[in-house]
Amino acid sequence: MFERAYALVPHTSKALVASLSGVPPPLDTRRTESEPDAIPARCLPRLIEDHGYRTAFFQSATESFERHPQLVENLGYEDFFATEDMSKAGYDKANYFGYEDDIMLEPSGEWLRQNSNEPFLATYLTVTAHHDYVVPRSFGEKKFVEDEELNRYLNTVRYQDHFLQNLFDQYRELGLYDDTTFIVFGDHGEGFGEHGRYQHDNTIYEEGLRIPFLIHQPGRWEDGESIEQVVDELDLLPTVAELLGYEIQGGTYPGSSVLSPPACRTLMASCYHEHTCLASIRDDENYVYHYGNMADEYFDLSKDPYEHHNIIDQQDDEEIQNLCENLPAWESRVQASYEPQTAARD
Repeated sequence: MFERAYALVPHTSKALVASLSGVPPPLDTRRTESEPDAIPARCLPRLIEDHGYRTAFFQSATESFERHPQLVENLGYEDFFATEDMSKAGYDKANYFGYEDDIMLEPSGEWLRQNSNEPFLATYLTVTAHHDYVVPRSFGEKKFVEDEELNRYLNTVRYQDHFLQNLFDQYRELGLYDDTTFIVFGDHGEGFGEHGRYQHDNTIYEEGLRIPFLIHQPGRWEDGESIEQVVDELDLLPTVAELLGYEIQGGTYPGSSVLSPPACRTLMASCYHEHTCLASIRDDENYVYHYGNMADEYFDLSKDPYEHHNIIDQQDDEEIQNLCENLPAWESRVQASYEPQTAARD
């Protein structure tokens, strides 16, 4: 379990690019990542396809959600399943674009029975915990907090555990559990007004960027293990390569395997909306750059984990200037890697 895992951009399509492509996503709201051949790297499904892996992407969202058919094709998956391909009998709608996540179990079982005689990568995108946080009627609710909306959200997160249990049980029933590596990670966090921001797109603080990240591989970490070093979604692809015993050749990816993360590193993050906010996280320090829209912020997470106290005035001016320059420079490098796609579209 990785105690301090972060998203690059707290938005679903961006997180899929970062984690499954191993490169930062385009920092725009035009969903450049869903343009044909947009991603400037070989993504994980294509890399392992060269080694005989079958690949499938399941989502409990509708097919039209964020132009996912093209995005999933760009990522390199062979098979794609959305709710249009699934029986909806007995399943509740979870929000305005999807159903409760158990709807994926039937097509998952069918696909696994047909393809599990070969190595495979199956990816499941859940949506039940997305706004507007509808708890499936058959699941029921518990009282976690007084705030009604936050309580519904926590119950939908509880439902995610229920879905994962059902998915793991399916793998056990098919005799696949002991031969499968499971990686569970979030695409973003969620804000409930902690910094005056709600949901996730522009929630650049801990509640928006911190994500769950866990790995289970049979025969490893039998007693469990927690990793304290900071990691992010870019680390997933090189981690999978190491877990499977492959070496990446012919180029490098910016992330690092979380099996041996660097002791000291700086993570960059961006809001979803352009020129709204960027963040630089190094050890326990988080600098947030707001493009002049509001005062920049600096937090010491070791003393202030909920980022209540902006201590930027206590920092060295030269250090803050360097941080202020490094973040837009990173943004420019990321955007430059997508210039052929954006130029062709414009």
